[in-house]
Order: sequence, then C-alpha cells, then structure tokens
Amino acid sequence: MDVSTLERHALALPRKPLTLKDALLSVSDFRIDRRKKYPLYEILMIAVCAMVAGAKGPTDFERFGRLKLRLLKKFLPLQNGIPSHDTFRRVLGKLDPKRFNAALVKWLESVSDVTGDVISVDGKLLRRALTKDGKMPCIVSAYSKRSKLVMGQVKADEKSNEITAIPGLLDLLYLKGAIVTIDAAGCQKKIVKKIVKRGAGYVISLKGNQSTMHDEIRAFMQDPAFMKKFKKAKTVDKGHGRVETRTCWQTDDIGWFEDKDKWAGLRSVCMVESKVYDMATKETTRETRFFISSLPVDPKRALEAIRAHWGVEAMHWTLDMDFDEDRSRARTEDIAENLAMLRHVVINVLRLDKSLFGGISVKRKELTWDDDKLLKLMLAA
Repeated sequence: MDVSTLERHALALPRKPLTLKDALLSVSDFRIDRRKKYPLYEILMIAVCAMVAGAKGPTDFERFGRLKLRLLKKFLPLQNGIPSHDTFRRVLGKLDPKRFNAALVKWLESVSDVTGDVISVDGKLLRRALTKDGKMPCIVSAYSKRSKLVMGQVKADEKSNEITAIPGLLDLLYLKGAIVTIDAAGCQKKIVKKIVKRGAGYVISLKGNQSTMHDEIRAFMQDPAFMKKFKKAKTVDKGHGRVETRTCWQTDDIGWFEDKDKWAGLRSVCMVESKVYDMATKETTRETRFFISSLPVDPKRALEAIRAHWGVEAMHWTLDMDFDEDRSRARTEDIAENLAMLRHVVINVLRLDKSLFGGISVKRKELTWDDDKLLKLMLAA
C-alpha cells in the first residue's frame, strides 16, 4: 500500500475506535524478510513503553527492554528477545515517517471528533538535531484543543520552510467542521484555500509577512469612527500575580479590502488587545494583534479560538521540559522525525488515559515507579 492510499484512508473516520496496537500493526515494514528478526510492531511498542517511562532514544530503549523484559512479555511475544540499540537506531532511521504518520493519524481520528474543535498548527525546531548542512529541522504539528491530542505532524527543513510543510499536514488530516488556527507564518493564500477545501474554518494571525494587508486592517480597525460599530468580547484572568484582560473586536465589514476575493472564505477581521497588569511592579504591558477569519461575527467564539492556539505552544513546552526534545541530537536519516512522532504518541497515550491523575510529568513518574500501572496503560493503549 503506497503513502497516498494510506493518506486517503486517514481522511475517512473509522466506524469504531482503533487502538495504538491497531495503528502500529498497520505500519508497513520496509525491511527484507531476512532482516525481520524483531517485528516492527514490537520495536515500536517497546520504544513507546520505554518513552512513557522516561527513555529518550535507542540506547535507552534497549536498556529499558532488558530491565523490563518480564513486564514487556505480558503484552508482547518477544520470541527473539529485545533488539539492540543499533537495531532501534537503524529501524527508526529507515522507517518512512509519512507511512508512520498516516497510520497514527488514522488511530487519532478514530478516537476524537474534530467537529467544532479548534485545531492549532505550529512549528517547533529540533535545535540539536542538525542536518549535514547545519540546518535545524522543524516539526509542524496539529494540536486539538478539545482532546489535547497531537493529531499529526510533518517535517520542514527549517522554521523558514514551515509555509511549505503546512499544506501537506492539512492534506493528511480530517478537518471538516473544525476551526484551524495558525500563526502569521501560515497567513498565505494557498494555505487559506487549502483549509477551506478541507471543510474547515480558520482564524489566522496577521503580521509583517503580509505588510500591506496588515497595515490596512490595522488602520481600519483602530479608527475610532469604525471601532464603535464593531462587536466585541472581553475576558479577564487573574493568577500568578497578574491580571490579564483580553478584548476582541470583530467585523464583517470588509468591502473596502480590495484583495478580499483572493483569500478563500474570508468573512471577517479581528483585533485583539491584551493588557497584562503585574500586581508586584504595578506595571501594565499591552499588545495588539490582528487576524483574518472565515468565521461569522462572534467575537467571543473568535477569542476562544485565538486563545486556544496557546495549547500547541504549551505542548511544545511539554516536549522540552518533560521529554528534553531540544537536547535530542538524533540526526541520522529520518530518526529525528520518527523520535518526535514517538514523543507525540506518548503524549497522546497519556492524554487518552483516564485512570491516572495529574499532568504529563506526574503520570510518567507514577508509571515509571509502578509496573502494574504501566502494564495496564499499555494494554489499554
């Protein structure tokens, strides 16, 4: 089965929820028969289980496997024992990330409904996984506000190439009925067109990369004569010694914008002002941002979508703080991308689990200390 076929399968919601086991078993093995001493499914499941318990790469995967052999044999055949770190490294370096990703997308779409959900798309650099020409690969991910799952990912050569990677990610995901949020890098006509074609709405940040458009919308929305006609919504949050007030103005009065027909589905524009009052220093900082959207005027809903984009940034913080992703030096072939995918799998497995309480780091500690709970998690995944 080729990648395009896998991707087409990933676009149709399965009739019943799949398990992680179903997804990993569906990943085609690229190796010739005489090199298949260790089944691909077992290699990937050991890696996932090891990563749940704090492992970071191939050497850790082997050590974990040998120390936890008795535990692993309770849900894996392991007829030939535990693969060496070289085997883990070789397989993860050669495994086609597109096929791996397509299988995982199919699994995730079977356990979550994106209708009405906010799907945030953003890129993150793998700072130490430098390519041969010194570039830092960028993993562009899609994150669900409702389920807190990483719905899919693609790799760009570096952050500046995020624009070229986003359409491929959108093609892979089932988005009908969702709202897609992207930062200013995604404010491109072809990306907006792709979102609309996939049956989704959008709220996209606007900055200097579309300087003329940004300046025109800013001048219009900050004009006092027009502002009083816009609908607005406000939120106030207190905590950590700060009071943050966000106000969103939204209008569908865009007849003045000459290029409006070049932006597929464009229906409204938004202005969001954030004011943060520091209770210790008594200082207030302000930031004003502008957005284009396919949504009808409902500033409360628009503000919720804009705030939801913070979720993908928080997920990136989790990858660095809990998984040390920024310190990963894996760089041979496709290993960096596949390890990033495994980290996303672990986040998703932990998010889907309802038997443990606490955040990702708390759950991982408990699972590392308690083999019975780790076994229960892997059997249910």
